Amino acid sequence: MKSIIFSLICFFTFAGFVFSQDKIKIDDDQSFLVLSTKRIQTMEKELDEVAVKGFRVLYGAPTQQYDMSILLKRVPEAASEPYNYKVLATSRLKTMEKELNDLAKQGYQLLPRTIIFKQGFITAELVMLMESAPKSNKAYEYKLVQGRKEVKIHKEIDKGGEQGFLPVTMIVIGENVVVLEKEIPLSEKF
Repeated sequence: MKSIIFSLICFFTFAGFVFSQDKIKIDDDQSFLVLSTKRIQTMEKELDEVAVKGFRVLYGAPTQQYDMSILLKRVPEAASEPYNYKVLATSRLKTMEKELNDLAKQGYQLLPRTIIFKQGFITAELVMLMESAPKSNKAYEYKLVQGRKEVKIHKEIDKGGEQGFLPVTMIVIGENVVVLEKEIPLSEKF
């Protein structure tokens, strides 16, 4: 009987410890916050948790331990109507473009300062963060233009410009990748 009681006490103590680890501790007067994790699902969960407390994403960066770190700033008005975040991660550019556009149709916009190339022991993936403003009435469309030669990139950017796209960022992952974006009215969602 004593061993059962001892086991139950240990179980509930451990369960309480694990449960308390899920919540991010934030001081009431804290203005900035850094989140860091290896798992994309964990990052989305943590972003949802801190967005409700008024935090918005500023920057993203890779860490030395194959993690992804996000710097956030508290914006008081964001607590009453929090922003929503989605983290995209893939090793294929075509897949990334499709996922970007799927969320863009729902009003999510790419945060260019959060793009990282996360290299693991065996895998490598491109990670991008998207944000949706509360009560947003905007939609977006994205194109990823890639190439090793500048001439090809220039032509693709110009071609995108003729269609209303503007470059918002560039990354290098073996070759140059330029992200093009255009805002589209909600009635023109693709």
